Amino acid sequence: MLIEFPELNIKLLILLIFPVFNFIENYSKKAYIVKENFLFKIFRYFLSYIFAGVFLLIIKFKNRKPSPEKIQTLNVEEKENEKNVIDRILKKKERKKILFNGLFLILLCGIGMFCQYYRKLFEKSEYLFAKQSIGIFFYITCFAILSYFILNQKLYKHNFITLVIMALVALILFIKSFPYLEKIFASFIYYFFYSLLFSFYDVLIKKHMNIFYTTPYFIMFIIGSVNAIILLIFDLFAFNYNPDISGIIIGFQDNINSTGDAFIFISDIILECIWNLGFMLTIYYFTPSHTFISEFISQFTYYILSAIEGNNKDFFATDNVVIFSIGYFINFCCIIIFNEVIILNFFGLDYNTKKRIQERERKDSDFNDGINLNNIVNEEEDENEED
Repeated sequence: MLIEFPELNIKLLILLIFPVFNFIENYSKKAYIVKENFLFKIFRYFLSYIFAGVFLLIIKFKNRKPSPEKIQTLNVEEKENEKNVIDRILKKKERKKILFNGLFLILLCGIGMFCQYYRKLFEKSEYLFAKQSIGIFFYITCFAILSYFILNQKLYKHNFITLVIMALVALILFIKSFPYLEKIFASFIYYFFYSLLFSFYDVLIKKHMNIFYTTPYFIMFIIGSVNAIILLIFDLFAFNYNPDISGIIIGFQDNINSTGDAFIFISDIILECIWNLGFMLTIYYFTPSHTFISEFISQFTYYILSAIEGNNKDFFATDNVVIFSIGYFINFCCIIIFNEVIILNFFGLDYNTKKRIQERERKDSDFNDGINLNNIVNEEEDENEED
């Protein structure tokens, strides 16, 4: 077969399901948001992270340790024979690990906050026309390069070929967007740093998971709690001393005016939590670059909806919609090949895929086992001949 699907992994459904919650959340917030502001928006974003603590509590409850009365595994002699030097070394290493973990989490909190403020400070509506082209290319490229250097994720023939194809498609779409971009170079620079920041954030989250074996629920709860509290404290002072830079309290005053609004607000936070959790679970179970499969689905959905709604009729003219749809389809095929969701069995594109590497390892293992077995048989025969 020229095209092969590796063994079905049920976790791949995460990539297809959680974009639905992002789609629903974008419509649910319209039901109660009357006056949006930046602080209220990012506060809701980090507040949704805190809801992951529910899953964290469930895991803690399932894995709870037995009561002290039941822990009688070590006898007195074994405890007395424990070496104090080894204990001190282990405790020192544990303290260093806890300190490093804490500093790493603080770094993630800071980068997560900075990403949101970068978008606030530099994003402009005219840049949006470049998102489907150069924005996508930078995002994927930054993921691949940062994963290579930070996560030691190797790149092979099928990775490089798909990246080249996506680069060519992105370049064509970017050129096609020129008539609708007032600041071509500015949009180019904006999406480069935008992609670099957000991909760096996601790759570091994966790195933290690999080093400390943390769950997405724990990381989300910590980042959400720290950043939401910082924003809330800032807004309390700003509201009382300089309301012009306030936003969270004003956001509640402008948008939450009834029990129904409060219910929709909580529902909206839960939907955003599921969307963000799906993103984190994708990083946890797969790689950061796998998240772009869901991003492609989401971005193409919004592109088609914008075309249907008649936003900017020149940009969403029929010929543009056809060209961009073809571009989306080609890039989507490339990204699932890049992430080995499908395998192409020609021109050696399958040689260094994870499945083929595992097959060669099994063959080598079986071959070595056969050699060892033959050696054992030969040794026994030699011993019998000597007897």
